[in-house]
Amino acid sequence: MKIYSSNLWTILAFALVVFSCTDPAEVTPELEDKKDDKDQAEVAIPLRELFKDYFLIGAAVTPQQTDLGTAHGQALKTHYASLTAENVMKPDALQRVKGQFTWDNADRIVQFAKNNNMKVRGHTLTWHSQSPDWMFYDENGDLHTPEVAMKQLEEHITTVVSRYKGDVYAWDVVNEAMFDWDPNGQIIYREDSPWYKIMGPAYIDSAFVYARRADPDAKLFYNDYNSIFSWKRNKIYDLVKRLKDNGIPIDGIGLQGHWSVNTTESDLRTTLNLFRELGVELHITELDIPVYASNDEPGSTEYNSTFSFRQKVAYSMIFNVLLDYSDIITNVTFWGIGDDHTWLDKPGRKAFPFLLDEELKPKPVYFEVQKLVQKR
Repeated sequence: MKIYSSNLWTILAFALVVFSCTDPAEVTPELEDKKDDKDQAEVAIPLRELFKDYFLIGAAVTPQQTDLGTAHGQALKTHYASLTAENVMKPDALQRVKGQFTWDNADRIVQFAKNNNMKVRGHTLTWHSQSPDWMFYDENGDLHTPEVAMKQLEEHITTVVSRYKGDVYAWDVVNEAMFDWDPNGQIIYREDSPWYKIMGPAYIDSAFVYARRADPDAKLFYNDYNSIFSWKRNKIYDLVKRLKDNGIPIDGIGLQGHWSVNTTESDLRTTLNLFRELGVELHITELDIPVYASNDEPGSTEYNSTFSFRQKVAYSMIFNVLLDYSDIITNVTFWGIGDDHTWLDKPGRKAFPFLLDEELKPKPVYFEVQKLVQKR
């Protein structure tokens, strides 16, 4: 069909008007998906380089992943400046049988870090979970006396911290000691913890003292989840303030970043502003952002445009906030390397929580975060 020149100019003018009136804020996941091919063509700056002027970027790992002959090992060397043992430094992994320490798996992670110019965060010295029963109960199944429990805690912490003195630069000394859901703030500590049942909150104070004695140069942290919500953050604030006021050695707070695509900027900034008052370092210790808007949303094993859009919005907001507080945030650690391995996955419901995909390659959200940092 022949098109006369006057009609052609009319068509072009109409198209220009339609395009110029499109509001970028109204971009849909479908339109975002069309931009993903362009994102993938961009050059990914390794995460450890991207954030080097702000904070260390880390990953939680298994010993098997610390092998340069594997994709995991190469991804770690490329992207991460800090490592955390996902499980093999927890009490039951290091001393399942009293007096018998098993170091091989933890040593493997520490040696990989040393060989590749990485730091190590130790996780964790004192926890009610993933700790052997002998720490809490005698041969009759009764709780130990405070004297026995305290002595065993001291021996465990001293032995572990001393072994990795100079190699582990920071420790999660006490993990998840505060009661979680209590909007009225009436229950402060996790009272069902065997540690608390035996000696009350004194075990927290003692654990920090023992860790400092074993390695005066290590950074000592209290670590917990749901720390950005009012019912938990105020308790953590009060705990850390009490420790500092009483001369108990504590250097920082670990905020477990098991957040969601619905995490609000207000919750993050309110928490960071509050903890800033304590004059301690902050680490984001277990960052992962699953793609679902709720626990009731049907699961999927395919990473789709909606998931990608949600993560771009969520991670951009989160890192924008974290960068604003990089004067007090010194480490941000993902609780995994890439989407192929995460504690959040369930049968038929993959969480896709990271910036690297199942093949350990950058996802579209990776480039969104990269552009955010480059604009700083």
